[in-house]
Amino acid sequence: MPRRKGQPQLTVEGIVGAALELIDESGLDALSMRRLGTKLGVDPMAVYHHVPGKDALLERVVRRVFDDVPAFVGDDRAPGAWRRRVRRWADAYRAVARAHPHLVLRIVADPAVVAVAAVRVNESLFAALEASGLPPAHVAAAADVIVDFVNGYVLAEASGPYDGEAAMAAFLAELDAQPAEAVAAQRRAFAAGRPRGHDGFAYGLDVILAGLAARIPTARKDPS
Repeated sequence: MPRRKGQPQLTVEGIVGAALELIDESGLDALSMRRLGTKLGVDPMAVYHHVPGKDALLERVVRRVFDDVPAFVGDDRAPGAWRRRVRRWADAYRAVARAHPHLVLRIVADPAVVAVAAVRVNESLFAALEASGLPPAHVAAAADVIVDFVNGYVLAEASGPYDGEAAMAAFLAELDAQPAEAVAAQRRAFAAGRPRGHDGFAYGLDVILAGLAARIPTARKDPS
């Protein structure tokens, strides 16, 4: 069908970019061919000449987003290199999830689409864990733990504005209202505070990596 006079010329790249903008602005539920056509300034039916439907469009959007995650696969065999690679992967994945929370946190529940994302983004993570010396049967399980941790952390970050000071004040007030013996361990912990320069994301990842390192056979451990 020829393009109507004055109608913008459509490309798959332009359609995918507009769809991602729409998802980022209004959420995945806002994505429809009608709204996409309005955003592009074209008849919605024109979009179908380039993308067969919403499912195919969403797959292309996911490919676009996750193809931007840098690969951290290399020959770095220095002590502790696998941990650095896992941390860099986690930081990169977290950055993508924070940039596109409406997309990333919803596709987790869509097996077909999450497979597209996982194949694109996980090679660096699996390669780093493989290089750690973990038994092969533990690599996929370890990757699951790390991915779930990052997804959970980003989900909390994306849930809305969070006033940490107000939340802590409310928590401590509730703690003080309880009998001391009923919450003794919590009182001791909060009285001591957290480590200097505490970063919850980095700390959680460190705990996971330490646990995984403990599962590496002694003969394959690096000195770190």
